[in-house]
Amino acid sequence: MTRSTTLITPLTAAQRRIGGHIVWGLSNSEIAVQVHLTLETVRSHISTMRLRLHCPPRASRAVLAHTLLRLQQVPPPELTLRHSFVPDAEERQLIHALAKHSPRGDIARAAGIPTGALRTRTDGLVRQAGAANVPHLIGLAHTHRILGSGESTIAVPPPNGPLGAAR
Repeated sequence: MTRSTTLITPLTAAQRRIGGHIVWGLSNSEIAVQVHLTLETVRSHISTMRLRLHCPPRASRAVLAHTLLRLQQVPPPELTLRHSFVPDAEERQLIHALAKHSPRGDIARAAGIPTGALRTRTDGLVRQAGAANVPHLIGLAHTHRILGSGESTIAVPPPNGPLGAAR
């Protein structure tokens, strides 16, 4: 994913609510149940979110979660004791790669690890962080300030501020 100085279109309240669930690691089906929408409506909102945030249509959920958080469209997940973790330099590099790239080869290259080791290393990092999955790991990385500082994209603030994820 490349950084952009393009203005984004702020998300609607419904899109921010869905985005909040994405950073908590919920699947489209789980989100549909939580927000009482059809699966197709959730998919449509996510597609529109990608367009509004200038996120590639095929970007991974981790990249979408990072974009949502980086542009302050949703708040990061709250911490619990279970979510306390301190990644080393290699793990931080992997977190940054997961947040910015979608293809496995690109993630592995950016993290400086063999493509064959990517799944094992990623799964271990998700477990270590107490995350549900990679998008939730990205959310927690923002909460821990591992991601998010020093990245420049101009965002138009959402009306009435971002909404929290009701979970």
